[in-house]
Amino acid sequence: MVAPEARWQALLPVLRPWPLAVAFSGGLDSRFLCFSLRRAGCDVLALHATGPHVPQAESAAARRWARAQGLPLLEVRHDPLSLPEVAVNSRERCYACKRALMRRLREALAAVGSCRILCDGSNADDLTAFRPGQRAVREAGVLSPLALAGLRKQELRDLGASWGLDDPQQAARPCLLTRLAYGMHPEPALLARLAATEADLAALSGLGDFRLRLTPEPVLQAAVLPDGLRPQVMRVLDAHGFGGAGMVEGAVSGFFDR
Repeated sequence: MVAPEARWQALLPVLRPWPLAVAFSGGLDSRFLCFSLRRAGCDVLALHATGPHVPQAESAAARRWARAQGLPLLEVRHDPLSLPEVAVNSRERCYACKRALMRRLREALAAVGSCRILCDGSNADDLTAFRPGQRAVREAGVLSPLALAGLRKQELRDLGASWGLDDPQQAARPCLLTRLAYGMHPEPALLARLAATEADLAALSGLGDFRLRLTPEPVLQAAVLPDGLRPQVMRVLDAHGFGGAGMVEGAVSGFFDR
């Protein structure tokens, strides 16, 4: 089997001649992609979408990281709540949101007179998991270099650590819409309250990877939930109006699609 770094290096001669634009959330995948492309001498512009589905703290972190890297960043406003499939929170929400986002990013590039090739940070694991947004990425003709190189999530973490990427163990923080059960209307105020609650929970030492789900009753889902941390968790939930939330341990991805 070809080593991960060799697979990535084999793709670079194809990418290097072209100006690229990367859909940049500030998560590990898009950070690794921007970092690795620039490390290889590629011309990269990061496109960061803001909207009610993206916690403000995550956008602020994305800006700080891009600034620290000297990475050009263009912010693009995207409000998926205006889309019918998202407004009713149907099972097509991720597909509809990603389809509209790819169109919005291309419009933003055209508005600044750019003909860059649009890329995203999808990795090889995303191709085998339930990811409705992947269909929209393929239909839009967006390039997914990490997936093309066959790089899996753990390989990104390993390569990132060896190349000096900061925080290669960064936990995934999917869009806030994934916290709501299908059929629940995603009001902006509710999404903002979820974001504030999760920010305070993330500040607790020892909680690890987690999501606060609304089923519609609140459920805190954590990979590991130490008994000694439960009182602090409950105080945070109570403070934000989610008192009485259930707590479950286990895998945190794909909660509403099992």
